[in-house]
Amino acid sequence: MHIPMRMCIACRQMKPQAELIRIVRELNTGKIMPDENKKLMGRGAYICRDKDCIKKAEKKNGLARHFKCNVPIEIYKAAEEMV
Repeated sequence: MHIPMRMCIACRQMKPQAELIRIVRELNTGKIMPDENKKLMGRGAYICRDKDCIKKAEKKNGLARHFKCNVPIEIYKAAEEMV
């Protein structure tokens, strides 16, 4: 059985997609939000379900660099709540 692998934007490790938090920039609105069901259309970024990785991504502005736009701090806080 095939297990989809994705890379964490903070630690750069490949992990199974189910173990990561997906943050998406919606296709139509451009709104950035956590995607709990991993079904929203748009560009996605993945972060480990680990507070250290989320803090590292926030410190490096990982989501802003990935999406090439400003990302509100609330997105990182919402990701921390999903851990």
